[in-house]
Amino acid sequence: MPTIKINKQVLTFNNIYYVDSTKGLDTNDGSLSSPFATVNYAVTKCATDGDAIFAKAGTHDVTRIAGTYDSGGLWDDNKAISFIGEKGKTIFLCDGTKHSGRDTHCIMFKNAGTRAYQIIFDFNTGNRTLNYETSICYAGSNVSGEVHNCVIRYSKNVSPSLMYGNSTSATIKFVNCVFDVQKNFTSSYSGIGSTTLENCATNFTFFSEATRVNIYNQCTFDSKYHITNFNEVALNIGVYANTYRWNFSSILFKKNDGVYSPITTQKALKENLSKYVKSVTASGGLTPEKTIDGNATGSSSYSWYSSGLPSAWIKYEFNDAIAIDRISILSYYYSGYEGIKDFVIEASHTGQFTGEQSVLYTGTHPNDTTSSFVQYSFPNHIKYKFYRIDIKNIYYGNGNDNLSIVEVQFWKDFDVISLLRLDSLSLENFVGYGGSNPFGCGLINSRQYLLQESDKESTSGLLVSKVESKPLNINFN
Repeated sequence: MPTIKINKQVLTFNNIYYVDSTKGLDTNDGSLSSPFATVNYAVTKCATDGDAIFAKAGTHDVTRIAGTYDSGGLWDDNKAISFIGEKGKTIFLCDGTKHSGRDTHCIMFKNAGTRAYQIIFDFNTGNRTLNYETSICYAGSNVSGEVHNCVIRYSKNVSPSLMYGNSTSATIKFVNCVFDVQKNFTSSYSGIGSTTLENCATNFTFFSEATRVNIYNQCTFDSKYHITNFNEVALNIGVYANTYRWNFSSILFKKNDGVYSPITTQKALKENLSKYVKSVTASGGLTPEKTIDGNATGSSSYSWYSSGLPSAWIKYEFNDAIAIDRISILSYYYSGYEGIKDFVIEASHTGQFTGEQSVLYTGTHPNDTTSSFVQYSFPNHIKYKFYRIDIKNIYYGNGNDNLSIVEVQFWKDFDVISLLRLDSLSLENFVGYGGSNPFGCGLINSRQYLLQESDKESTSGLLVSKVESKPLNINFN
């Protein structure tokens, strides 16, 4: 029986039909040497159960034009089909501009045995805006199946919804998928059922529905859908993690005494970056510099306090531009001074904050009378020299309009690129260390002293380290 191997997972099928959108013909037999031209035609050739469709690299228009409610996306015809693509290279176009029905959807699986692996879904909703018109999933009375290590790319500037169904029996499961959208998710219109999001990530925010296991909001991605503000491998999120992860060929560096491969690890900086602040200014009040003195005592002697509010701002200028992705704030009511309530964290290259600044976080500080820090995290890899907390409103603990911030701390997690030493450039060794395509890897012969015996900043900007033992987690990029 024919098989397809995804990483170390060997999948066996009754038949595998191949599709090539540029060289195939629907009059072919669907074999590897004689592929079909369209995925939709391949679906018609699949049996009820046990067949797979392998779509080669390229863009495949899978748009289905059917009824008022069920047009637009990938359709399994109620057959248990496995749709498999080339990692990061196979795109399924679901184009709602090609039909005039009320609704358009992206994924329409009715059979519980249907699977999708390693596909980028390019979903165009046209001019539709309502949650039932533009939901990602729809299949009549039931949406089923599983979607693994796929990207769902939502092209329109509208809030996406996950589900539109006419019953509550939807059981579709998304595992290690990335949702590249342009607004926060909105609620599903109906039929969310036991839908699951597991190890999934989005650059905005998922709606609080469905079964959600280890999901991450506010992610940033590079052009290959690596998550850049979280350690995707360590957290097991996104398309580069878990069983059906995307892996591309590694680049190996060769030195006289060995062969090395890049790995990515997460290094949490365990220091408060406030010590790099050059100056602190505020819109008014006294001693804003006290907010970074390391003393979290609830007293006006160790805090910034101001009156005649409710709005104010405090600005931090660093010695050099620095990337910060977490700020901890200690602000609470005591002795007639109120804590902050609604606020915005902003960053600027110039320090002017007259429209050129970037908004990193908007939120509400809890009304807490205990002296505890509250941490606010946001995706940010840009180095700014100025950061500002812009307070829009305060809590009125005793009816006055006095404000106090006791202490502020700045934090950042850094990705560290290291190099793993391999004993030899052999097929067995390479595969054993996580390589997915040993025959296609690039090999760089370097006569320069790129590798050091200990951590050191090299001239190329890589933090390199000689590693003699195999780490628990390796990310080949």
